[in-house]
Amino acid sequence: MTEQESRANGRPDGSGHGRQGGQGGQGGGNSDGDGVDRFLSQIDEAAARERLGGRRAVYPGTQSQSGSLGCAVTGIVVLGGIALALSQTAAAVMAVLPLGLLLVVPFAIWHERSTSRKNRGLRIDLFDHGLTAVVQGRVHTVRYESTSVLQHIVRHTGAGGYTAYEYTVTDTEGGRVVLRGRADRMGEVAEKGKFGRPQDWGPAIQNAVTRAQLPGAAAAMESGGRLDFGPLWMTRDEIGSARGSVPWHEIEQIRAANGIVTVKVAGRRRGPVDAAVSRIPNLSLFLTLAERRRANGRRPAA
Repeated sequence: MTEQESRANGRPDGSGHGRQGGQGGQGGGNSDGDGVDRFLSQIDEAAARERLGGRRAVYPGTQSQSGSLGCAVTGIVVLGGIALALSQTAAAVMAVLPLGLLLVVPFAIWHERSTSRKNRGLRIDLFDHGLTAVVQGRVHTVRYESTSVLQHIVRHTGAGGYTAYEYTVTDTEGGRVVLRGRADRMGEVAEKGKFGRPQDWGPAIQNAVTRAQLPGAAAAMESGGRLDFGPLWMTRDEIGSARGSVPWHEIEQIRAANGIVTVKVAGRRRGPVDAAVSRIPNLSLFLTLAERRRANGRRPAA
């Protein structure tokens, strides 16, 4: 359990951590109705009704950071100084460029703060046996033992590189709930509808689902059943897809990288079982089961 998971309890404090009892988070108790306070009783009721257990962590919507705003203010000062210096030289016409950029910075600050206010109505609470998520003004409840999780992670490279996260979970009513987040190299950026620290809550959800569903899934497969994971399936003896199947003893490696689940088959350049990560429900559970069967299948007979 991470430090964040062990310390979090109750309301968000604006930093990504929960805080036990007491005051609400950054802007908590808002009179404008955008805050998550109005959902707290519903969250607690839903968690009790579904017997989700103790609260482990809280992740609010992304908020603007003081560091990013400080950089913006610094940018205003620098651009203003450049424009002033250029206006008093022979290249006065060039002062138009920094002046134009100078007008963009205040708008960016306003937009980030406005987005932060809107995101105060978002919240993910992780519990022992499930989670609640406030999305689009509604509290959704998810149980780890019965949910399905699809993940889609895209890394954007370059100077302003960031990673976009999207997890689609099935709630207790059978509906699909999309949880989105973004991790930036330079710190958290407020973006509408995004939850903070997806690199923490995403894996935490996948791992919790694996712990809850692994015993039953392993038992079902050992008794001769077939488990379906989107386009892929597995049994006690083999793994396959619509393009064919491979016995476990022929598989050298199974891994998920660069958005693809790759099954390396001995003696073949490409096997028939590769698939996009975004199409594999409960990816962590799939990989855990597959690696167990692969290892068992390649053991020499006693």
